Amino acid sequence: MTEELVEKLMMLGLREYEAKVYAALVITGPARASEIARESGVPRPRVYDVLKRLHERGFVEVSEGSPAYFRAVEPENVIASLRDEYIRSAEEAIIMLKSYQRERREEWLPVWYLQGEWSVRSRAEELAGDAGEEFVTAFLEPTFVLKFRRAFERARENGITPKILLITKATFRESRLEELGDVYYLPLAKVLEGEPKDFMEAVARALFSTGERYVVRGLFVRDSRESLLVYEDGGIRGILVKIPFIPVIQREVVEYYLRKLDDYSSTCFSRT
Repeated sequence: MTEELVEKLMMLGLREYEAKVYAALVITGPARASEIARESGVPRPRVYDVLKRLHERGFVEVSEGSPAYFRAVEPENVIASLRDEYIRSAEEAIIMLKSYQRERREEWLPVWYLQGEWSVRSRAEELAGDAGEEFVTAFLEPTFVLKFRRAFERARENGITPKILLITKATFRESRLEELGDVYYLPLAKVLEGEPKDFMEAVARALFSTGERYVVRGLFVRDSRESLLVYEDGGIRGILVKIPFIPVIQREVVEYYLRKLDDYSSTCFSRT
């Protein structure tokens, strides 16, 4: 029995001792309470209470006798039951929270800070799902683009072909990215070389410089109205911006370099 197995059972709704006892029974087969305590590591005085709870939930069967024997119900049936309970509880919680939600005046808050890869990915997917005209993005690493595959798929479901500007350290072609939208490759050196000649180059230098503590990894802009800047600072974080002029400027930076691609002899690969 591994700690990972116990944790996964607990994520489905079992308590720690219940997870350990059930896992021990699955592994060892029919056993007495004393054997279960030894195999599971659960103190023997607690094993009987745990077995009783599992029996009441239909996860353990009992053969009465002296001593009594216990055996686990097949994992497929137990996991299916736990999964259904989990989904039902989640749906009921949503309904209850919505019913208790008070009427309130929505305040317009222009900037939101996100933390954690799941939170950032979810927001990127919402952004793509709300896109009505265009979905423009820029990234510094191709592997990072693939983390947001679902966001690009949502944009395509809306009939929008995303633009993906890949600012790279080396020339290459990543075929998996072509499924996500129109992919454009631009050498990072072309963004950072020399002194900025105009406003757009100055903004790009500030966005994509890799020498600062906050390293930008990606940028999403929806319809020039809303943007999500993804960066790393001890983990994946994001800044969601709804201040109108900032998404416009960010979008124009990307478009600026897309227009200059011919000067850099870069290539665009479009999925047909």
